[in-house]
Amino acid sequence: MYRALAVAHILIAILLVPAALFPLTLAPVMLIGPVWATRLGVRMWRREAAIARTVRRTHYVFLAVDGLLIWYGFWMLRAAEESARHGGGLLGGLGLIPIVTGGALAAFSSMTLLLIRG
Repeated sequence: MYRALAVAHILIAILLVPAALFPLTLAPVMLIGPVWATRLGVRMWRREAAIARTVRRTHYVFLAVDGLLIWYGFWMLRAAEESARHGGGLLGGLGLIPIVTGGALAAFSSMTLLLIRG
C-alpha cells in the first residue's frame, strides 16, 4: 500500500509543478508543496521508519491548503458575479479551476489519511 501511495504522491506532484510555475515570481514558494510531496513519496517508497506520522501531519496541512484553495475559487466566482453586474466578468469561470483542483487534492489527502490509519 505504501508503494502505491508513494507513486501517487510523485505523480500528483509532477502534475502540480506546471501550476506552481505559472506565477513565476511566486514559483519558489509555490513549489514547496510538490517538492515536499515528492520527497514524501520517496520516503514512503523506501518504507522509512515513522513515515506514517509524517504522512498524517503532511496531509492535515494539505487539507487546510486545499480548503483555502476551494474557498478562493468560490471567492473568485463571487467577485466575477459582482464584476459582471458592472459590465465585466469575462473570466468569471476561472474560479472553477481552484475549486476542482482543491476538491481533487482534498479527496486524495482524505483517502491517504484513511489508508494510513490501518
